[in-house]
Amino acid sequence: MTLKRYQIALISFALGIFTVTSAALYFLKEVKENIVALEETPIPVEYRTVKIFFSSLAEDPGTLYCDKTYPVERAVSRLSNNQKSALAEYSYLALLKLLDGPAGYEKDNGYFTSINEGTAIKTIIIENGIATVDFNDKLIQGVAGSCKVQAIRSQITETLKQFPEIKEVVISVNGESEDI
Repeated sequence: MTLKRYQIALISFALGIFTVTSAALYFLKEVKENIVALEETPIPVEYRTVKIFFSSLAEDPGTLYCDKTYPVERAVSRLSNNQKSALAEYSYLALLKLLDGPAGYEKDNGYFTSINEGTAIKTIIIENGIATVDFNDKLIQGVAGSCKVQAIRSQITETLKQFPEIKEVVISVNGESEDI
């Protein structure tokens, strides 16, 4: 029995479809197993409450004590479980919350910030108990008077010194700390 050309073509076509379908099903099974494996792997999230420091009209109605700041608590979370970077991450997150300024209910309770809107952290380095934080120039734009400078320094310093590992804080703007 000899096969005719169209029969050979049909058999070849059927075998091709079977091969492609089998390969596709195998590939989809592998992808599905990988997706399930990814879904089952939890991302470690560590939550913590940090203190950030603001000036307060309720605590100091005449704002007589420029260098006095008062804590409010904020929840922060980090996605890393690297314990070596925990201090740096929490310090950075606390400063970010500080730069956000007081929340609505905190403002209603007399808290305010002396830090200019638009201030951003460029770098933070923590070595040997010294935290060195470099900000953009928004930190000092339009800042005049020693009282405001003391208030800004106190907000940043107190926020960072809540961490027992940090003993001293150096503040710089665009890498310059001489005139800050």
